[in-house]
Parts: sequence; structure tokens; C-alpha cells
Amino acid sequence: MSTNPPGSSGHDILEIDFREIWLKLLKHRQTLISSVLICVVLALVYSSITHPVYKATTRFLVEGKPPKIVKVEDTVVPDYTDQQEYFNSQIEVLKSHAVASLVYEELGTYEPWGNRGKDSAHLKKISKDEQINAMIRNVKISPVRMTNVIEVSVEDLDPSLAARIANLWTRAYILFSSTDQLIQHRAELEQDLNQQYKYLKEKHPVIQGLKSEIATVNESIANEQKRMFDTTSFGQFSFATDNTIANVKVLDQADVPVKPERPKKTLVLILAIFLGLLLGVGLMFFFESLDQSIKTSHDIEHLLKVPFLISIPKAVAEANKPRISPELMTMTEGHSPMGESFRSLRTNIIFSNPDAKKKIFVVTSTVPAEGKTTVVVNLATAFAQFGEKTLIIDADLRNPKLCYLFDLKRENGVTEILSTEDPDLKRFIFQTKVPNLSLLNSGALPPNPSELLGSKKMEMLLEKLSGMYDRIILDTPPILAATDAVVLSAKTNGVIFVVKAGATPSPAVMRSLNYLKSVHANIFGAVLSMVRPEEYGDYHYYYHNAGDAPKSKKQ
Repeated sequence: MSTNPPGSSGHDILEIDFREIWLKLLKHRQTLISSVLICVVLALVYSSITHPVYKATTRFLVEGKPPKIVKVEDTVVPDYTDQQEYFNSQIEVLKSHAVASLVYEELGTYEPWGNRGKDSAHLKKISKDEQINAMIRNVKISPVRMTNVIEVSVEDLDPSLAARIANLWTRAYILFSSTDQLIQHRAELEQDLNQQYKYLKEKHPVIQGLKSEIATVNESIANEQKRMFDTTSFGQFSFATDNTIANVKVLDQADVPVKPERPKKTLVLILAIFLGLLLGVGLMFFFESLDQSIKTSHDIEHLLKVPFLISIPKAVAEANKPRISPELMTMTEGHSPMGESFRSLRTNIIFSNPDAKKKIFVVTSTVPAEGKTTVVVNLATAFAQFGEKTLIIDADLRNPKLCYLFDLKRENGVTEILSTEDPDLKRFIFQTKVPNLSLLNSGALPPNPSELLGSKKMEMLLEKLSGMYDRIILDTPPILAATDAVVLSAKTNGVIFVVKAGATPSPAVMRSLNYLKSVHANIFGAVLSMVRPEEYGDYHYYYHNAGDAPKSKKQ
């Protein structure tokens, strides 16, 4: 069953998935680059310290027995069974210890790779059989598919020795096979001679001819055996004159290799880059699995289960320009990406659920340093620029910041109003440089902020101010630091919840939202703050769609 939402397609979901993966790759690009560099360095070190291994190859054709002719259902067909068995037997001969021994006798000795270049006085002495077995391990016998051609490949640290062993191996096989064929031929002649004795006398020419032929074969066998075990004559073996012995035709002799078989430095480097990328991607997903923070609009809507309002980009100082406080960005750099995002947030608040009352609302977060005050000041500025009479109330009676931001003394604020009978509100309200934007300071820090903000006087104060302003925005402490925001949320029209992208763990955010829901607070939605567009991409999408929003009354 499809789980795609109405109006969407599986293709759209796939594109979003690829986009999220791309954004994760950008976010963890340093991990990817580091992984690739580490693997490349290790590959270069491996290539530089590894002894190059050279491979030499001989190729020869083994002409087997002609196929038998058999009759199958009145049809005469060739039977290749014996031919295939003969070919397989020759491969086993090539792999045999007997052939290897002939090669070893010609070489005189064979040092295993691990012993070469080391002081013989400190090496354990190895037997002849151990040397032969070490040599056999570096020889590969490979039949060429669909042919009677066999390849003998030899690997060695010494390119000249690799070529010599490959050629000697073929010579040893030819001599061994030649002797074997002569012995078989002698057996056939002796069998024939025994048969002839049943019908003919000793002096019969046929008997004498068979005996003479057997003597010739015996002499050839003796010569071949002498050549097999006489290293002098074996070394004088010539492919030019003896390459057709025993139905074997040498096609290619082994030349001394110029390039090593391994390590293949280019291939090793490519594999290192590939493995580095795999390692980097694996680490990326590992780090992502450990990261429980809220990073995207998808996390807000599907994990926190609250409406997503907007992504606010992280303020970045431009070159050759004085640094501007993020809280004042909409005032001073109204057409910057950050200013545009707050105008989009203002539009979303106005036109999302138009029937809901949104005159007085609280802005809060889970923990400090999530950009809560930045949202308060910039959003209030955007409302004021829209032509609405807007008031900011610094309701953070524990760690107020707005007085410092607007260069005011902390006196004459909320605390003093709530401690005064029938105060003149205009005397406490500060008019900022932005038209339509006013500020009510926090005042002196009281010993009991929660009780003061939850009092009947605070409720009456908000009611009076609502008659004087179109929008009232309260800056409150983080929820996990104090219950002030929860108390005020029950006295206002709703809450805007600020979440710093990629920072606060989702369990803490959900715990804060549960506190708000426990008092039946109306949560307008969540704002994702300090978003790095190159990492999360939410801001890019909303910024470029901001043009679809309704036009303001006054910019």
C-alpha cells in the first residue's frame, strides 16, 4: 500500500530523499574528505613499502589423443571423453612435485620470499622439500577455456627468476611427458611381442624387429632420463629444436616482465579513494544516528508533531562590512536573507488559520542560546514595518537581554508595573527607532518571577496593553530553565516555539512541548533557527518560495 500523501508521488519522495542525503554529505564533507585522505595516504604507504611482485607466463598447446568413434542409435559420433581425461591428466602432471623437482634441480636452490635479503645466519634452515613447496605455491597452471592451451604463470620478487622458472617448468613438463610416452610405447611393443610369441619362433623377422624397436625405445628412455636428471643437458634444452616433444607445441616463451603484477599503484589508489568514500559515508550515517537534534522541517512536523513555520538562516558577517547583531538584522538589513525570512514568518503567522486570535503570544525555547530573543525582536520589527503597532515585552525576569540590546537601564519595567497600583503604562514603555515598535523592559529582578508573571495583575496588564497595540510579543525564559513561559502561555493567545537547528536533543524539545500542552497552550508552530543552508537546506526552499506570500501593507 502506498503511503504517499495526497497530491504527491513516489518520484517526489525519492527526490526529497536524495536531497536529504546530499545535504548530509555537505554537512559531513570534512569527515568524507578526511576518510579519503587517510585511505589514500595508507595506500601510498602500502605501495611504497610493498615489494613489487612480477609475473612471467609461458603458453603451450597439448595435442591429445584423437577421439574414439562410437555408434549411438545407428549414428556414428566422435567420443572426446578420453581426450578430455588426457588433457586433465596433463594439467595434474604440470602441478606435480616431480616436475617441480626437475625445475629445482636446474635452479640449484630456491629461497622463499620471506627469507630474501635477510642474514642467513639468523634464518632457520629449510629443507629441499620445503623450498620446492614454496616454489610450487607461486606457480599457477591455468587451462585456456575451450582450447587445449595451457598457461604456466610464475610470480616472484625477481623478474628474471620468474621468467626462468616459467620456461624451466615447461621444459621439465615436456621432458617428463616425453619419457612417459616412451614408456607407454615400450609397454605396447612388449605386449605385441608377447602376442607374436604365440605364433612365431624366436628368429622370425617380426620377433627380431619388435625386439630391435624395444631396444631403441629403451635407449631413448635412458637418454631422456639422463637428460631429466642431468642438469647440464637439461639446461641445454632448446625450444627451437625440442618444442614438439610429447605432442607439446610451445606457443609463447616467458619474457622477463618489465612491470610488476602487484601492487598496481593506480588500482590501489582508486580502491583507496572508493574505500575512503565508503568509510566516510558510513561514519556520516553513524554520526547522524547518534545525533538526536532537530535539523529539518520534516523533524519538526513528524517528530515534534507541531506546525512548521519557517527556517531562519544563521547570521553571517559579510566581508568589509561592520558586524550587525542578529537581533537587529531586520531593522538594519531588511533585504538580507535573514530579514526576508522574518517577513515570511510574519506572513505565515497572519495568514495561517486566520480565524485564530494571535494578538498576544509568547516566544520561548527549550534551553538558552537557541535564538529566542533574535526571533522576538526581528519578528516584532517585521510586524511594525507591516504597519501594525507592536509591543515587545521582556518577560524574562531572570536573565533579561532586551535592555542591553536597546541600551536601556533595567529599571522601570514589568516588575515595577506589577508592584505599582494603577500605574501610568506610557511612562514605562520605550519607543524604539523603528516606527510602530515599542518596548516594555523587564525591570528589576524579582525573587519570585513565576508567581509575579502568573498573577492576576499580569493578566490585567496584558489585557490593558491589548487595547493599545495590534501585536504584543513576550520574550520569556527557556522552558527547561524555568516555568515562566508555561505560566504565560495560559494567559496569551499562543506560543511560537524556537528550536536551534542541529543543537538541542529531540527528547528535551519534546519534554518542553509537553509542558506547554499540559496547560493547553495554543502552539502556533515552531521556528527552526540558526540554519546553515549548506547543511540543512530548509531556508533555501522557503526563501525562494517567499514570493508567493501575500504582499504587506507597508515595507
